Amino acid sequence: MGQVTWDVDDRPMTLAARLYVLGMRLMRDKEAFEGEERTLEKARDRQRSGNRPPTVWTRRRCRVSSRTSHDMTVWTVGPRRAGATSRIVYLHGGGYVHPLTVDYWRLVRSLASAGSEVVVPAYPLAPEATVDDVLPLLEGLVADVATAGPTVLMGDSAGGALVLVLARRMLELPDAEVTGVVALCPWLDATLDEAGVRGLEATDPMLAESGLRAAGRWWAGERDPADPVVSPVNGSLDGLPPVDVLIGDRDILRPAVDDLAARAEHADVSLHVHEVSAMFHVWMTRLLPEATRTRRLLAEIVGARA
Repeated sequence: MGQVTWDVDDRPMTLAARLYVLGMRLMRDKEAFEGEERTLEKARDRQRSGNRPPTVWTRRRCRVSSRTSHDMTVWTVGPRRAGATSRIVYLHGGGYVHPLTVDYWRLVRSLASAGSEVVVPAYPLAPEATVDDVLPLLEGLVADVATAGPTVLMGDSAGGALVLVLARRMLELPDAEVTGVVALCPWLDATLDEAGVRGLEATDPMLAESGLRAAGRWWAGERDPADPVVSPVNGSLDGLPPVDVLIGDRDILRPAVDDLAARAEHADVSLHVHEVSAMFHVWMTRLLPEATRTRRLLAEIVGARA
């Protein structure tokens, strides 16, 4: 039987976070995933702008390098003055259709400043690329990193789903040392079929189910979106290293976490869910007091798993 623990940070939302959410609504952030046509238009526009490289502040605070590996641009960000005490492969989110943004580098910089070497690939995106195109590239990269030493897989949203899939694949490689999986607001079910999704959409300032479902279909390619390779909530958890999931209760991806926890209770896995009340999708990448607290927590989790 699995070991499942669940803690809830129920501190009220800070004024800064309330104002931030108001700004998200005024800027209509949800438009990026409202309807298939609009989702594709927004995705094409952001893909034309390309992946944002590590920011100037990240380069000043951390040691940064880049290379091409497995047909992807890969950045490595680590402590500037001391040796790294842990290694992370970080996979960004964005519904499989949006490239890296500057917000991700805030999180990566925090992890690197706490002592981690963070490997960040810019993987190909849907609709041109599908899971069957991209997964072999990421498998190769993760295998390279994890055979060099203990590695934590971390990702947000779509990346949170990918790290669970990749952790399963790494079980087939005896030399790959994946010692932990950290999924931040993971998109566990590409179909969004959970009963609570529709009720949460009104409180979610960022995600809309119609566009996300379309993005999930594009990513699935010839597969059914419910396939465990696309929707890891349907996959086996047996034998995975410890899994930490962080989720807010104003996120339409929240209901699938209940399903993951239910499956984990009957699997050979340790799952720890960290829920933060009143938080929205991938809040830990933003410039907010709640995000700062969460980034400190992530450094502690990595330290325990490395």
